[in-house]
Amino acid sequence: MQENSYPKLNQKMISHTSANGLKICIFPKKGFKRAYAILAVNYGAIDTTFKVGGESFTSPLGVAHFLEHKVFEQPDGGNALQAFAKTGASPNAFTGKNMTAYYFSGTENFMRNLEILLGFVTTPYFTDENVRKEQGIIGQEISMVNDRPGWRVYENLMQSLYQIHPARNSIIGTVESINRITRDILFRCYNTFYVPSNMTLCVAGDIDPSKVIEATEAILPKYKKEVPQKEYEYEPLGVAQSRIEEIAEVAIPQFAIGVKVALETDGEEGMRNRTLADISTDLLLGPSSALYAKLYGDGIITSDFGAEFMFFSKNAALMISGESRDPELVLSEVKKYAEKLACDIDTAYFERIKKSYLGMKLRSLDKVKTLCNEQIEAVFAGYDYLDSIDIIDEIKPSEVSAFIKKLFRDENIALSIVKGK
Repeated sequence: MQENSYPKLNQKMISHTSANGLKICIFPKKGFKRAYAILAVNYGAIDTTFKVGGESFTSPLGVAHFLEHKVFEQPDGGNALQAFAKTGASPNAFTGKNMTAYYFSGTENFMRNLEILLGFVTTPYFTDENVRKEQGIIGQEISMVNDRPGWRVYENLMQSLYQIHPARNSIIGTVESINRITRDILFRCYNTFYVPSNMTLCVAGDIDPSKVIEATEAILPKYKKEVPQKEYEYEPLGVAQSRIEEIAEVAIPQFAIGVKVALETDGEEGMRNRTLADISTDLLLGPSSALYAKLYGDGIITSDFGAEFMFFSKNAALMISGESRDPELVLSEVKKYAEKLACDIDTAYFERIKKSYLGMKLRSLDKVKTLCNEQIEAVFAGYDYLDSIDIIDEIKPSEVSAFIKKLFRDENIALSIVKGK
């Protein structure tokens, strides 16, 4: 057990790696009433092709999400959600492109809730019958989300941006791919990825770190297993298609602009690149930017307008989305403003944006859920979240200009639109 201190942030983090390879991160928060724990697996929707012991395997789309649903079911016929209900905790789970995570928060019975979390995630129960039942449930979910304009905009954008990289694939899969999932495939993917050496536990609250580590090492498997080697094909320059449009029942067209960029996203270089990407996004498209003021003031966009970076292995993408009666005009204005910032950035404005970004990060230190989720993502990318806060002051205007110039190349931009009849 190692204590890492961050005097400038007035924070400390307890880190520990168990003999089985599990990484544990604990943020002691004296006096906090609410505690939070998240157990995450370094396995997401993009991890469909992998190699273990020299043998490659490709699974159907949607297995990671399918597993998230099935892991809650227990051999005794119960469900982990029922166990949490008895202790007053608020549990949930999510599957993203890069990870699957299970978590809970609560104001009491923390250790009991932690035991439930560790227990059900490491006790798989898959039968032919419950797999068939889940195929029907997820099939209905696919049909429902495919009727949502916002989901269609996003799905179409990812398929337009990426030619080969599995980031282009749907998190939940397709009805056809879901129907190809079997009990054996679930066990193969579970036994490959749901191993302590491929997982991280992060906890924050007024808790005893030694008890957390003790409980974890008592419940989880004792052996250390080989981490799977994920296989991603090289993503070429250029988008699959620059524009895609779909018709749906919407009052105002919904859109998403995507800009992909080859980028190191792991380790210290990746940590700096991610910070640089976030600051560049705020500078270019944040609520206090000149571009936002112009687009909103002229009625070109609505208050739903926003932007965020998505990070994958060796690749990243900026997504700008919202509602507009003229999405092409939004794209044109974004490109013009990006061209301006690529040449020159007002130093005073840059410093204000950086201070605002730093303030947001400092506020996250008192939000147990945000803090743990950020740390989990950082661990899987090979660094610690608190270190990324320390480097914000190092970012220079010239770096941001160079980053924006590299980012906004026409061949790497796609526009997705869903509009009414």
